[in-house]
Amino acid sequence: MKHILLIANIDGHSPQLLRYAAKLCKDLDLRLHILQIEPKSQPILISSPYYMSKSGFIFNPKGNDKKKELEQYVLEHTSDLIDADWVSNQLIQGNIQDSLKTFINREKIDFIIASQSVFRHSAVGENNLFTQVLLNIADIPTLVVPGDHSYAGFNTIAYLTTLKGDDYHNLQWVRRNFASSKLTVLHFALKDISVQEEKKINYLKSELGDGIHFENRTIDIEDFITSEMKTASNEFDCLMVKTRKRNFWQRLIDPSTALHLILRIDIPTLVFKFTEEG
Repeated sequence: MKHILLIANIDGHSPQLLRYAAKLCKDLDLRLHILQIEPKSQPILISSPYYMSKSGFIFNPKGNDKKKELEQYVLEHTSDLIDADWVSNQLIQGNIQDSLKTFINREKIDFIIASQSVFRHSAVGENNLFTQVLLNIADIPTLVVPGDHSYAGFNTIAYLTTLKGDDYHNLQWVRRNFASSKLTVLHFALKDISVQEEKKINYLKSELGDGIHFENRTIDIEDFITSEMKTASNEFDCLMVKTRKRNFWQRLIDPSTALHLILRIDIPTLVFKFTEEG
């Protein structure tokens, strides 16, 4: 993990989230990319007043002012935390989905950070950019941060699973990028562990080696989250979950789901895209 992306449009230029991202970058030696997208039917990278796209669109001089405002804003809130050359500010004008994909591929983005507030039901309805962007960036791990949450590092991380999908590569990613954190795999099953589940746990233990603690919880994930929400001292610093298959984002805005509860809890949550087991 080397490049982290904060999408300025979505999070409303939140100083708290920006400082959280800067501290995370300093702690893990990452480079911070701040991206703002100006919606347009044809993608145009705003790089200079003389830029002209193949479609004949001429650069809008006001775009340069917006880029300067973004740079000043970022500098104001991060200069006491990380060096300026650790931060890349970009303003892209174009189709949201195409511009984002181009930027992610070009800058080799491998981690995204977003405010918890944009995942709430009201924000989904009001923020069209949310639905267009986050529905298409689920391939990249996304850290969802509660409002006004100050970064203090992750000492204890819980990976929540029902042992469906590709847990191995997700756990491998966590071990590689948060090597100093204590990692606990919480397996949730209301019934006794099946033979197949026991085989998968043994496989994960043998492949990932020491340093990962496995626990079986005979409750469902929703009950676990409800319990965490009621305590003043949380058991873990960070929760990690997999998305559902294609209906995850729709289920996410349903108040009855466990994943919606996760986004209400005062714990940063790292979301992985669901992938079939290899």
